[in-house]
Amino acid sequence: MTADPVPTYQLKIALRETSPPVWRRVTLPADTSLGCLHDIVRTCFGWDDSHLHSFTEPGSGCQIVDFDAPMDRDPFRDADEESVTVAEVLPYEGGRLEYTYDFGDDWRHRITLEKILPASTPDRRVRCTGGRRAMPYAEDIGGAWGLQAVLDAVADHGAPAPEPWTDLIETLREEGFDPACFDREALDRELAGLDPRSPTATPVRGSAAVAPGGRRCSCGEVHDDVDDVDVEFVPVRPVSLAPRADLAADARQVPLVATALRLAHWCRGGRAVTSREVLKPALGRLAVQELELWARDEELSALRPAERDRRLARLRSSGDLPCLDTPWRLALYADLVEISAGSARPGPDLPATEEDEGVLELWCQALKDELDDLNDLGNLGLPLWLSAALGMQDEDGDGLAAVVLRALYEVPDGEWLDTALLVGDLRAGLPEQEARLVELLILQIFDQAAMLLAEYRAAEVEAGPDTSPERDHLLLGILGITGSTEDSGDTPLPGKRLRLTPLGRHGLREYLLAEGLHAPLIGELADADAPTLLDALLDYDQDAAHSEITGWISHRGQGPAAVQLIDACAGLEADAALRRLSATAVLAELDEPRALAVLRKAAASGVPGCAETAVITLVGRGEIPEGHGSEIRRWGLVDHLWGPLGAGDEAFAMFLDQEGDLVLPLLEQAADDLWRCDHPGTGAVLEAAGRHLRARDKALAQRLRRSATKVGSQRRR
Repeated sequence: MTADPVPTYQLKIALRETSPPVWRRVTLPADTSLGCLHDIVRTCFGWDDSHLHSFTEPGSGCQIVDFDAPMDRDPFRDADEESVTVAEVLPYEGGRLEYTYDFGDDWRHRITLEKILPASTPDRRVRCTGGRRAMPYAEDIGGAWGLQAVLDAVADHGAPAPEPWTDLIETLREEGFDPACFDREALDRELAGLDPRSPTATPVRGSAAVAPGGRRCSCGEVHDDVDDVDVEFVPVRPVSLAPRADLAADARQVPLVATALRLAHWCRGGRAVTSREVLKPALGRLAVQELELWARDEELSALRPAERDRRLARLRSSGDLPCLDTPWRLALYADLVEISAGSARPGPDLPATEEDEGVLELWCQALKDELDDLNDLGNLGLPLWLSAALGMQDEDGDGLAAVVLRALYEVPDGEWLDTALLVGDLRAGLPEQEARLVELLILQIFDQAAMLLAEYRAAEVEAGPDTSPERDHLLLGILGITGSTEDSGDTPLPGKRLRLTPLGRHGLREYLLAEGLHAPLIGELADADAPTLLDALLDYDQDAAHSEITGWISHRGQGPAAVQLIDACAGLEADAALRRLSATAVLAELDEPRALAVLRKAAASGVPGCAETAVITLVGRGEIPEGHGSEIRRWGLVDHLWGPLGAGDEAFAMFLDQEGDLVLPLLEQAADDLWRCDHPGTGAVLEAAGRHLRARDKALAQRLRRSATKVGSQRRR
């Protein structure tokens, strides 16, 4: 029997830190393993597979590697690349994956899912559909810096070839290597020889295999699979977005984007470029003059026209002028301009009309690239050991910049991000010196974020006094680089205030989604099915949840809503309990006769999970179904805690802290009788609650642990 065809993924694989950019566009089956994707990447860029490599998921920080390779660093062994598909790590368009080859030279590649193409035929061939710049043999060349040095030397035929690349450079010169000449057809033929294999094993996380349907606990035993639920018990504020056409109009007004578009249109008819894919000097001067790009350069705009002309006449390379080079690089990277046979012309992605909304995608991609750099602590000038020592990357792989961006995103429309509150939260619990350092770093990030977001018109900036020199002095003092830390006390330093523009909120949301972070929209759940609604509501604050619930119910009517909700509550596993945790609030909104009839029928059905949820909802309305008594309250309390416990000990502790005012009095009342509850999670819930409440209420913790012991005794009978 022929297997059903799978979707085809169109990926753009870009070699980072190269200028001009080197990239390849390929298509492959969505179920291709990451082990095969490694083969595809090395074929695209000429790596000979003599060094280690890894894939990194930007949102989670998960490292996916070849388990057969001799890795000696356990943190890199999160998953085996042969057990994970491309679709699993890139589930939506715009998603990204980082691939690193040779941890010494540190060749970093950004893999972006550009399009998900429909499954039409069972053809599983890997194809190259585009690319830019040829790659010389670059194994052990010294990384991106060494590559640039080699290419510069190859272009300068009159200069001797420098060490340590002498032989390579002379060989490339003799062969007439042209870095601007990318042979798509040759690469396509190479890729045709690869087998885009599917995974050969069940996905594995951690250093030891886990049987299907189970999880390996820290105790070393395999338990029922209740740990697959990824839940943050932290309220999230959904936001609203302006109409897309309005956002596209705003994006066209951003100077960098507008200039890149003008440059692309200016290339109609063809403009000659150098081997480094920049305009030839005479044309660069012409572009600056005709498009008045000098107005974006503070130094040039301050000169008289005659003096400006003389300054431009001395221009040796178009890459030496930021007002020209920056938008030109954007135009190249975004395919607004394409280069062929030494000539630049408008590219395939140049918006056809002024009203084309594709400019919004261009703006978003450019902003995401800049935010990636902002979120790289190395760009703050900090050594990597410092970020590790301070724990400045959490378990989700988020650095301080990501924390700032998420906080900025959730600020209500029109309000400013309160840096004092944010800094206070991040400083909490840290020793004085580390707390001060975090404060200084946050303010530095704000300076960079303010400059970046203002350039893209993504945020309004309200500047305070410039304290950068003072902050730099304090930072160096704390790090021990200067001789004094006398002024490194606890007095806050003023910084900038930021608030997002409508365009900025859209761009920041796209960035967060690409990083695998939750960024909900108001009203986006109206068409969702019940399980999706209930899963999403776990992350919503109370006001936002009520708004979504009301819209969801009104979109389908109370009777159908009750049926869908009750169906979603079936099952006694931890993930089903989490849905019931959300369902309580949704079902409480139902009061029409048709909805109540559904609840009564479900209460009498005996279906595990559904029946109990319906009974609890009716009891909350003052109606006690026949055959049910106080035992349903005990069942509901255990189930209320079972879901968070399934998400892990940390989630359970956080849930107890947040819901303590509600849950602890109920535990106090029922502690001695909860062991009687006929719920599969009773023993685990009692044991965990007793353990976590030991420091807060020793007497209650002891009662809960005694109840947990009785559960075990009862089962042995």
